[in-house]
Amino acid sequence: MYCGDDPTSKDIAAGLIREVGFEPVDAGPLRIARYTEPFALLMGQLAYEGEDGPELAYRIERFRNEARHA
Repeated sequence: MYCGDDPTSKDIAAGLIREVGFEPVDAGPLRIARYTEPFALLMGQLAYEGEDGPELAYRIERFRNEARHA
C-alpha cells in the first residue's frame, strides 16, 4: 500500500512496488498514512515476536464485481 498527495511521487512509489514483485494498492492521500503505519507495526510485531515468525504475511484481495465487468 502507498499513499501521497503528489501524483508523480505516487507513480514512482507504485513503480518501485511493482519492481520488487508486489501489486501496488493506492490508499489515497497522504493523510491516510496515519492508518497504514500502525498496521505495519502490528505486522512487524506479529512476524518477529509472534508464534508464527517472519513467515507470517498478509494479502489484499480484489474480488471481481461481475456486474461491473459484464
